[in-house]
Amino acid sequence: MAVRRDFGQNDFIVFAHKRWPLLLLALFAALYPFIDRAMLVLTSNQVGNFTGSFVNIVVYSLLALGLNIVIGYAGLLDLGYAAFFAIGAYAMALLTSPSPPWGPYPVPFPFNYFWVGIILAAGIAAFSGLLLGSPTIPLRGDYLAIVTLGFGEVVPVLFRNLTCVTIPFLGWDCIDITAGEKGVNPIALPTIPFTGYTFNKIDLGPWYWLALLLMVFLVFFNMRLENSRLGRSWMAMREDEDAAAAMGIDTVRVKLLAFMMGAMISGFAGAYYASYIQGVFPSTFEFSTSIIILSAVILGGVGNPYGALLGGLVIVGVDTIVLPTLDGVMAQNNIQLGFTINNLRYGLFGATLILMMLFRPEGLLPNKARAREFHEAEEEEELSGISAAEEEVAREGEAG
Repeated sequence: MAVRRDFGQNDFIVFAHKRWPLLLLALFAALYPFIDRAMLVLTSNQVGNFTGSFVNIVVYSLLALGLNIVIGYAGLLDLGYAAFFAIGAYAMALLTSPSPPWGPYPVPFPFNYFWVGIILAAGIAAFSGLLLGSPTIPLRGDYLAIVTLGFGEVVPVLFRNLTCVTIPFLGWDCIDITAGEKGVNPIALPTIPFTGYTFNKIDLGPWYWLALLLMVFLVFFNMRLENSRLGRSWMAMREDEDAAAAMGIDTVRVKLLAFMMGAMISGFAGAYYASYIQGVFPSTFEFSTSIIILSAVILGGVGNPYGALLGGLVIVGVDTIVLPTLDGVMAQNNIQLGFTINNLRYGLFGATLILMMLFRPEGLLPNKARAREFHEAEEEEELSGISAAEEEVAREGEAG
């Protein structure tokens, strides 16, 4: 009979000894808003004020975690992932805005409460994932990518043009739903229950900590999914869909769940982001957003949640912190190139992806199984070369 042993002090010491870099990183992340303020004070406001940028980094890391489920676990290439980001953001805005586009009739309580709205927005995004996944069941590879790309292009156009909707049997005559390019604002702010504290845009620390908590929860969710029966089914389908179906896996159900899970996380991030920026606009969710999220997953390592986080940190960190800082330093030192480095960001992202595909196609922190897949051909070629050399030596020995 196995004896259950509780996690004791010695176990924690061993864990801390093995994982001390991770613990230091977690401590730095938790204390970063205080570190940011200290940097501003010590440098007379010359260096710092990056908490808002790190909120954006965490939001895109959440999106990368969601796309990691679709691409990394299930092997479904989704090029329109920003559509679910937009659906979650607009659902949050329309549910919780005190001045919606259709007039002085906001959605009543409790649906306009932040914590209820963010859950409803994630559910609406998950349902939209089901709607996208259902007609794409027979599609694979490039054909699936083209359909998701089309979906990603349609959604922003739809939100841009739902400004005069007429439904006669409901008595709707030219109702404005999304306010077009003007966008929807303001949006409900998070409040801490039983304290009365409401988030604001002056102190960004609470926004950062809330995003960090969401990220920790979704990393745990990703890892539990990976080791679950559903996660194993996704991986089997990713390796060979026909073989997975022959082994009794319901590939239709598994595909739909992958789309729904990824869409739900994207909608969750979109709802949070809408409240953070206090407005949603169609131009925020263009095709380039999907490419940035996809780049983060590929750069970090497909199939690994930590890789998705690292990819989001590198891609969005360079975009929102490193490149603008370089432009500022060059401006202060009167260095003129005739262009700003920040305008070259998409070119830099493209060059980075090309180099990654050439020298490390599995990403910076790949899943072990995915890394083996990328190097199987090289190993087979190496083994075939060794076998050929051994046969040549054997023939020479027989001839001698």
